[in-house]
Amino acid sequence: MSDAAPIPDATYGHEPALRRRLGLFAVSMSGVGIILGAGIYVLVGEAAGQAGNAVWLAFVIAAVVAAPTGLAFAELAAMFPDAGASASYAREALGVRFGFITGWLDLAVSIVGAAAVAIGFGSYFDDLLAGGTGPVAIAVLIACGIITYIGVREMITVAVIFTVLEASGLIIVIAVGIPELGGVPLFDIEPGWFGVLGAASLVYFAYQGFEEIATLSEETVNPTRNIPRAIVISVIVTTTLYVLVAVVAVSALPWQLLAESNAPLADVVAAVSSDRLADAVSVIALFATFNTVLLLIATGARLSYGMAARRLLPVALARVSASRGTPWVATLVITLLSIMLAATGDISFVAQVTNFSVFGLFALVNVSVIALRRSRPHASRPFQLPGSIRGVPLIAVAGLIGNLM
Repeated sequence: MSDAAPIPDATYGHEPALRRRLGLFAVSMSGVGIILGAGIYVLVGEAAGQAGNAVWLAFVIAAVVAAPTGLAFAELAAMFPDAGASASYAREALGVRFGFITGWLDLAVSIVGAAAVAIGFGSYFDDLLAGGTGPVAIAVLIACGIITYIGVREMITVAVIFTVLEASGLIIVIAVGIPELGGVPLFDIEPGWFGVLGAASLVYFAYQGFEEIATLSEETVNPTRNIPRAIVISVIVTTTLYVLVAVVAVSALPWQLLAESNAPLADVVAAVSSDRLADAVSVIALFATFNTVLLLIATGARLSYGMAARRLLPVALARVSASRGTPWVATLVITLLSIMLAATGDISFVAQVTNFSVFGLFALVNVSVIALRRSRPHASRPFQLPGSIRGVPLIAVAGLIGNLM
């Protein structure tokens, strides 16, 4: 038996466990929801300010760099369907110390990411109703913490409904913006290649959705099959929508105006359609960003639970509500920490802090794949990365290089 085995139920006298209630559709939609809400609705304006008309290319670069890591997550999640996700993978592959470091990086992604997107929600809300960004961001975090506590099925139901809404908002942007295509040179990189790469780095943190999917392993039916598939589906769907929306956005509105906007996609629709439809997109953006905050809080709570169950955090964080089947202590702690960060009100700073954690986390996930291929070459791998040289998977190497560059 691995020395990383979870804490036995006797720790709290038959502490209840998480409940398997989720299928492939629900898990895939949660991944799509967290990725879409974190990237295109919140950061497309910031990214346009760095990359100019080539902002779409920044999303392509981010996807290309992120895809190998997504596949690495898929292999590890199939081997170890554990709520601790990357922390558990690193502990199995590299030992307790690296498991602890990886877990803390992962927690930073969830906590700081939730704060960043909550600030984005506040910006859209302020644009619509002048409610004040900071107080609204804090209120959203509290609401998401409550929903996460209520139950995983209820949380995923909200997430699926909101994901459909946020995808419909992007389809509206694409539909009204298609006639504007061809009006600007999409390869005009006025800010320079460093700007494009900087924008790619900025939006890269959206792909933390890989981790959110993996943390649902202990609540997913047949996780060794459904978790890898959900990761692949989420990458394909979100990257396609990202690129289409980014192309339409710079075609419909000068990138300089996008960069200055608090509600960039709503401004795109207003420029080519009507203010009423733009208001509808702003409302949808509220659902999108709320959805991402909800899923990040849920991710952080389950990650904390998984780490505590493997003795990488205080065992109190592994407490599960007997009536709700959710990690209630972890949910409370993650929500409070996110509220503290959201009080800063600086989305660019918070996103960049998240990016540092994402790069470190994703690098360690790829290292874990490589290390396990060497130390456990004959272990069962329901999903396995194709292509290797002397047992070293080339895709994981590419993912590692991409995160270190």
